[in-house]
Amino acid sequence: MQIIYWAHSYRQEDAVINRHFGILIEKAAGMIVNFDPPSETVNTSKLEQNLRSCDGMIAILSWREKGPSPYILYEIGLALRARKPLLVLVDDRLPDGLIPARILQRRFSHRTYFRQVRDHTFALRELITYMGDPPVPRYQPSSNQRTCGLVGLRALDRTLRDALRNFIHQRGYQSVDLDRIPSDNPLSFEMFEHLADLDIAVRCVDSQSRISHYCAGGLSAAAIPSITLSANLAFKFSDQFPVEFQPRLVNPNTGPLADVVGVEFDLYEQDFLKVQDPEAIERYTIMQVQAGDLRGRYEVDTRKQYVEVIMGDQYNVSGQAGAVGPQAHAHDITFTQTWSQIENSVDLPKLAEELRQLREVMEKSASEPGHHLAAGAIAAAEESARQNDGPKVVEYLKAGGKWALGIAEKIGVGVATLALKAALGL
Repeated sequence: MQIIYWAHSYRQEDAVINRHFGILIEKAAGMIVNFDPPSETVNTSKLEQNLRSCDGMIAILSWREKGPSPYILYEIGLALRARKPLLVLVDDRLPDGLIPARILQRRFSHRTYFRQVRDHTFALRELITYMGDPPVPRYQPSSNQRTCGLVGLRALDRTLRDALRNFIHQRGYQSVDLDRIPSDNPLSFEMFEHLADLDIAVRCVDSQSRISHYCAGGLSAAAIPSITLSANLAFKFSDQFPVEFQPRLVNPNTGPLADVVGVEFDLYEQDFLKVQDPEAIERYTIMQVQAGDLRGRYEVDTRKQYVEVIMGDQYNVSGQAGAVGPQAHAHDITFTQTWSQIENSVDLPKLAEELRQLREVMEKSASEPGHHLAAGAIAAAEESARQNDGPKVVEYLKAGGKWALGIAEKIGVGVATLALKAALGL
């Protein structure tokens, strides 16, 4: 099964079209949308890392009066540079020539897109042929400690260089000074091997040396996630593309180097644990594992369930949420109300034990993709019960559905049956 990087707008007016194509991607074409953990900001290395873990990209260029989103155009550029299979869906109000003609692309009507399902589904399946079914894994991934390439560091003063190397070491990376690797002999493979194995690179754009420019080109061509820095207070930022994708300033005015670079590494590494509830992460993991492997057992609602577990106060407008904005979860209110109605009748430790029994029977009986998802939801409800989180129990029991209720009634787990009926509104 293919994992897709999905580049799309987060504006509310684009929510309906996003939901439409999300269903086509996951339901009609059977592809998995890569889960991009929410964050308040972004950098190039985060996007490059996400793209690196995917088999291809699908981008939706929706209409904007001032032209298509520069962020989505930037993501399309990353896919072109990484030579990833790419499908671009373009609003038919946008002008020609936005995307190179050789790229697989289809127009969609903002009013009658639902009548173009056959064309768009065919394009999605055509994209699958380029990715392979199943896609091949990365050739011989390195088994060594993860590495961070360094480029142009001699343009920084010694204090900053030492601070950066120390940060990289403390972060758990082995540093590789690419400026010192011989590159003039194409029969020497050392530079090629480093470019093939690097996990991330940090480059100072102030360096004007020939070798630094060579390495910068190599990093770009190899699509290696990179963090760019400048110590030049007069650095001139471009107004041609978003500043988030341009160098970060490191100097006494911006604070300690470790703080500035640390933010960039957090984005690259998708650090859930510093910004999310560990209990939510645990529920997410359990649900993911219990829902089954990636061979035909992923359904369109799975991503919705995962997003609801993880996102917390973060949000996007993808057409899958009942409310928008921090703390604006209408479904949470409903689950809390349902729990308050049954709280006095449900002993959570006993419920957790009965859900364990129910889950084990469901796992043995599962014969369809939806069954595996339901078993995963019951597993998450079980874990929520052990954590004394009643509203979350109700939320996951609702996701378990009537199949779970039928089995609960059959095996005679009374507390679980009561809770399931309440969650399902029966």
